[in-house]
Amino acid sequence: MPYTLDEQMNNIFHNGLQLIQQQEMEILAEWDMIIAQFNRTQNRSSKNLEDTIHYFSDKLFHTTFPQQKVSLSFQTNKFIITLLENAVHKVIQNNETYSHNNHQAVQYVFVKLSEDILSQPYQQYFAIDSFLKNLVASNQLPIEWTAIVLKRNHQFVVEKWFNQMSQDLLLGHDDLKASTIYGLSELLLNQMSQEEKRKFAVFPVPYEDITILICVLKDDSTHVVPFISYALQIFQNGKESFTVTKQDQQWKDSVIMFHETVIRSQNFTEAVENITAGFVNYLPFERCALFSYSVQEQTGFGLFGHHLDNKAIQNITEDISNLPIIQNNLQILELFGKSLDYLQPIYIADASMGLPDHYIKQFDLRSIIIAPIFLASSNKLLGAVILDQGPGKSFKVAQEIFSALIKFGQSAGEILAKYSSDIDGGKTQSARFHLSPRELEVLQLMAEGYSTTEAAGILNLSEYTVRDYVSTIMQKMDAKNRTEAVARALREGLIQ
Repeated sequence: MPYTLDEQMNNIFHNGLQLIQQQEMEILAEWDMIIAQFNRTQNRSSKNLEDTIHYFSDKLFHTTFPQQKVSLSFQTNKFIITLLENAVHKVIQNNETYSHNNHQAVQYVFVKLSEDILSQPYQQYFAIDSFLKNLVASNQLPIEWTAIVLKRNHQFVVEKWFNQMSQDLLLGHDDLKASTIYGLSELLLNQMSQEEKRKFAVFPVPYEDITILICVLKDDSTHVVPFISYALQIFQNGKESFTVTKQDQQWKDSVIMFHETVIRSQNFTEAVENITAGFVNYLPFERCALFSYSVQEQTGFGLFGHHLDNKAIQNITEDISNLPIIQNNLQILELFGKSLDYLQPIYIADASMGLPDHYIKQFDLRSIIIAPIFLASSNKLLGAVILDQGPGKSFKVAQEIFSALIKFGQSAGEILAKYSSDIDGGKTQSARFHLSPRELEVLQLMAEGYSTTEAAGILNLSEYTVRDYVSTIMQKMDAKNRTEAVARALREGLIQ
């Protein structure tokens, strides 16, 4: 079970890749037919199509993605890529077990490969060798040459070495290595003439897991080296921003997949199943319980559980006052005029600090996160999901997960609102009367004709406690006596 969003999305990617690889021959045959069609119509994009197919064939069937990166020297576009993707869907859809999740996994493979192709021109700006080549070639800096050094088997080895003319100085010098950076610097200086050696000096600049050697005139070193260090910092900031942008896209991909799944729901039952499964399939969680919320009665009740005892979830009817951490957040919501902009997912490292003990024991809860389900258009809170990574497991939540949960909650709210009549016609009746599970048990025994004393014996309670329950039930149901309370409960479907 993946525990981070990266692992979750990589799992979806590899599921799609496996599906594609199982149909390699059929897919390649379909792509050949597309090439033939382009050639017959003398389409000017034929060369670009063939190059794109070659690239995708290599990535999908002959290399391990994404460890190997290739430099792209061909032109392509989204139309060509979509054409190839549609052909793959056409082939795989012939499989009887092909599902919506399979479709999304294949689609995600093409999304990531497309990003790799279309972002290639920008990626080169954040390659250290490209950055250094541009730096050395600049007429503004008196740099003679620069080298990229790696440490391998306790020795420092020159990986790349180039000068102002972008010439590869490493050609014919495959044995340039030494046990120290100083020794390697001396070795490189020895490749220069005696006159040049007296004029130049080599300065090491650490960067990530490599060392950059900069050769400059001794007289210029006092201002060149600090500038290079500063330029490297600016370069690193840009590289990190580019990485963050790509990671930001990843959680948005999960949001899109979730939304596409839940809007396919045809009724209330499908909606709650798709919602709870979606929180697990597209985010790094193992279990999901969906609850509806009654604003008037301040009560939550279970709708559905994924990878949980569904009947146990549906038997839950809980007064929010018994859940202080949730109640506190709802009170904050009141302070801000019920604006859902201020309602955020709640992460609880230890669930025993926020939930009653009997739920902790029943579901073996440790770390949990509670995410709101809401209708943004009407600023209405409909319920919440409680998520964890499995029985008794602790976990932490990254910031992008919080961002995704808010979007998931909005999509879930939209589909639940569509089938709100199904919710109102179901278990909401017990929430409307604000009856606890114990009160429903007492009510059922009353309907079966048991006396207060007999009910106390069955429930292992004192007779006085049962009388209190009976009194509370009549008050909540606005009934004049026990008989009226039982009749109303039977009519509303609360008991049988």
